[in-house]
This record gives sequence, structure tokens and C-alpha cells, in this order.
Amino acid sequence: MYDSNIQLANGYTIEERLAQFTEHECHMHDALEISVPLDNAMKYPLGNEMYCASPGDVFLLRPFEPHWNLIQEEGRPGRWVMLLFFPSIVGQVPNGYSLLTPFYTKDISPLIPAASPHAMNVHRLVLAAMEERRTALPGWELQHYSLLIQILVHIHRYFMEQMVENSVDTAAFSGIIEAVEYMMEHWSEEIDMDALIGRSQLKKTWFYTKFKAITGLTPLAFTVRLRLQYASQQLRATNHSVTDIALSCGFGSSSYFNKVFREFRGMTPGEFRKQL
Repeated sequence: MYDSNIQLANGYTIEERLAQFTEHECHMHDALEISVPLDNAMKYPLGNEMYCASPGDVFLLRPFEPHWNLIQEEGRPGRWVMLLFFPSIVGQVPNGYSLLTPFYTKDISPLIPAASPHAMNVHRLVLAAMEERRTALPGWELQHYSLLIQILVHIHRYFMEQMVENSVDTAAFSGIIEAVEYMMEHWSEEIDMDALIGRSQLKKTWFYTKFKAITGLTPLAFTVRLRLQYASQQLRATNHSVTDIALSCGFGSSSYFNKVFREFRGMTPGEFRKQL
């Protein structure tokens, strides 16, 4: 089920794809993904749910979630833009990790309707990014990256607005998001759970309950998945040893890293690297 052939030289890609009317086994990967249909309606099987998206809609595909996309009507292939990236791309952006919270929360639908001003802006920005790549004028790589950050800003703003409109428990949500952002920024470090709960300003039991409700994971499982994302990226992009990657990603030992990696991917880090 895993897609292990993802190669993102700069940590991200923005490219046009063609969707066919072909059933396909769902796959999942450790990258974050944004899908924007350009023409013809598309279907997105996501876990046990089926979403339908029209041109101009924006769809978020969260890491480690089984998914696929295909057109709704046979004989009418649909163009769409795929934005695929690793969380490390926002590491140097001020408060950059806050832009990724929509990809790690479950309370809001992953579908942003085309009528939303934020979806309109995302659609405009992805087309501009495609044009930058096509023309390849001087400095296009920097402009390309800038457009990606702007896209993430609009998605983040949309999700924050939805939290207010849906009357989500603002205090609890803000506390969990504060914790999530801290964990994303300090993913390789040993997390002091008492200090993390203190940052959220929530009672301990309520913190664990809301964390699981909002992210779908326990804090420990959330941390492990973050570390797996970074470790997988290093396995793809570097020649560092498995032991060095395990230690740099906070796993403590190569044996524990091997165990966790195998549980998620059905193979060891070394076997994964050989497949690439």
C-alpha cells in the first residue's frame, strides 16, 4: 500500500497530472499532499469515506492516510495539480510549522470548496507556480517556493476560520494546536509530556482526550510518525547510515528504528533504501 518511489529533490514538487477512470488500490505515503482538480470532477477515496471534488476545489491528503484519486466520469480524463512536500520545507519560515497543522488534524473536512476565497487563491497560485516552472525565468525556483508558502498560508487560514464557524472548543483546540506545533518543531528531541501539557493549559486527562480527538493519534504515536517522515526523507536523500539517521531522528537506537519502520512499511530501512 505504501508509495515508496517518492523522490522530492528539494523537499517538494508542484506538477500537473492526468487522472483516469481507473479503479486503483489506495496507497499512502509519508509526504503531505495537496490536490487541485483543473477540469472535470474527481473522486477521492480516503479511508472509509468517498469525497467528490469539482474543478477549483482543493483537497488535502494527510500523511499515512490511505487514499487515491480518479475522475468521476468514464471517458473524460481530468487534469489536476499535485503538490507533494515534506514538513521540513517550512523549517526556515517564521512560525512555519503552524502552516502544517491542517495536515495533522481531523476535525475539519479535507475538502476546501472552490467557492471559498481561499480555494480561489490556491487555484490562482498553483497555476502561477506551474507557469514559473514552465518559463524557468531567472529566480523561478525562489518564486516557486514562495508560491508554495502562500498556498499553505491560505489553507491554514481556511482551516482556522472553519474551526470558529463550526463552534469547535476554541480553548481546547488552541491548546492542542500549540502542542502540535511544538512537537513539529522539536520532533527529534525528547518531549517532556508534563511540560507539553503545561503549554496547552489543559488538564492532563482532557489533554490526552482532545489530542486523540483532534489528531487521531496519541502524543507518542504522533511523535513517532513525525520522526518517520524525517527519517524516510533522509533515507531517500542522503547516504547517512541507518544508525546515524535513527539517532538524528530521535529514535534512540537503530534496533528501535528498524522495529518501528518495519511496523509501518513492512520492511527495514535498509530494504526501503534498496528499493529506491
